[in-house]
Amino acid sequence: MIDEIKANARCLGWGFLLAWVFCAFYSGSMDGLSMVVDAMGGGVARRLAVSVLPVGSAVVSLIVIVAAERRLGPPTNCRALVVAAPLAVAVATPMLFLPVCGFAATPLLFAVSAIFTGAGSALMWVMWGQLYARLPQDAVESCAPASAFVAALLSIATMAVPHGASIALVSIYPLISGVLLWRAWPEVSASASADHASLPAAPLPLREAFGSMGRGGFGILAACMFVSIEGSFWASSSAEASHAVIIFVVSALFMAVVSVSATAGPRRVSLSFAYRWMCPLMVAGFAAIIVLGAKTGAFAAAGVGIASRFAFCVITQMYFASYAARGAATPVQSYAVGWLFVHVGDLLGLLVSFPLQDAIGASVVEPSGAAAVLIVALVAAVMLALNDETRFLSWETPQSYAGAVCAASAPAAGMDAAVGAGAGASTGAGAAVDVGTVDAAGAAGEAKTGHLVLRPQSVRGAGGEGEGAAGETGVSAPVAVGASPSAISSQNPQPVDFIGQRVALLAREHKLTPRETEVFGLLAHGRSIPYVRDALIISRDTAATHAKHIYAKLDVHSRQELIDLVMSNEL
Repeated sequence: MIDEIKANARCLGWGFLLAWVFCAFYSGSMDGLSMVVDAMGGGVARRLAVSVLPVGSAVVSLIVIVAAERRLGPPTNCRALVVAAPLAVAVATPMLFLPVCGFAATPLLFAVSAIFTGAGSALMWVMWGQLYARLPQDAVESCAPASAFVAALLSIATMAVPHGASIALVSIYPLISGVLLWRAWPEVSASASADHASLPAAPLPLREAFGSMGRGGFGILAACMFVSIEGSFWASSSAEASHAVIIFVVSALFMAVVSVSATAGPRRVSLSFAYRWMCPLMVAGFAAIIVLGAKTGAFAAAGVGIASRFAFCVITQMYFASYAARGAATPVQSYAVGWLFVHVGDLLGLLVSFPLQDAIGASVVEPSGAAAVLIVALVAAVMLALNDETRFLSWETPQSYAGAVCAASAPAAGMDAAVGAGAGASTGAGAAVDVGTVDAAGAAGEAKTGHLVLRPQSVRGAGGEGEGAAGETGVSAPVAVGASPSAISSQNPQPVDFIGQRVALLAREHKLTPRETEVFGLLAHGRSIPYVRDALIISRDTAATHAKHIYAKLDVHSRQELIDLVMSNEL
């Protein structure tokens, strides 16, 4: 338990990377980009270039990472990158916000710093994604919101210190994130989760990788673009630091509510879920500009923008992990392409925001009129994104696997006869259809990772020690629950239909209800409560309640004891 807590605590390092982004570019506490622009001579074009260059560098880097994976492998294969990426971001961050003497030197130094921060942060987004894609689903759903909450607290703390100290503090955040990633990666990468399908061994072709998310990618892009535009209506300054703190406090609370709603209910974590709450909230933010006026309404819109960005980061981090875990793409492709859409959305938002705010400042455009047009554009974008039912609203759900488990667990007259007559656990008349095997990989990491382990005992037919149908199953090696249920073990594979028959027999022996039998079948395969929630489309509390009743009826006290009971030869 202590080792598991430590491992999850290291996974909070993603929050330090998130804090770096919010402090450097969204909170206004650094207030350094304006100083750099002034040192360059000012002007709209220079302001736009200064804001766009770091984001553009990240976009190019993410494209390169996706393209290079097929030839060079994932970034974490090169341990030097795990060290170099956070170091590059940490060293280059101060140079983004500290103008040097001389107009000629400042742009050059800023350009180099922007390239280093963009490339380094892109690598860190992807490497943290590789780690999250290998975490159990319940760990993802706890670590992602906790990391974002840590990021909010760090952002608030950064606002409370002077400008020079804030630059030094923010520069440390990527280093802390890198150290935690370095510590967490070996342990997490050595294990796998039973909640996840096998991760693809080979990357998708480049065109398929970029198009794999379908219209969902457009949905991510549009959300980030409108969030960026909405936040631009209010320009914070050091005199309004207290207002920014209020925004971040409210954003942290809002993010907590969204995270609980996303993981507690029967709906799976998805982008469509994000849009269900995000679209009305963003419309309200733009409407506040119309109703409350340019000053108060802009402050409300900025608050909506920051809150939406925080919560959207949490949802997308969990969504990208699920996207990779179900085998739709490699973790590198899932996170690199996903964050590419995020950064392109930010980039487009900047390209719209600067001319728009200049037009508003010159009284060419009224804020209320601009807000009304943006509401219409936002609704149109949401309708287009949500219309993609194959990629955006839904995907191949865990329910298909749940159906297989339930079919294997369903009472069959033939199976009763086969077991009673001495047929083997995996063969004989009436036996359930073999739907796969459980992998034995990962057993070596049992002591360190805390993953559950199937310990199948030698099982004989009820009729004695005969061969064939009535003989031993021949299973002796431990089987890690962390392994993929669809993978074929290299040593002593255990047929899944054996587990299904054991679940059915135990369910009838202990008088489990049909729904409890379904939950039991998933738990017997090492599935977590969040997986049960998604597979059976029930709330997390309902899934936990069923598990509690099953434990009580079977007289077990943990999932490991439940699995040991299923794999034993005693009823």
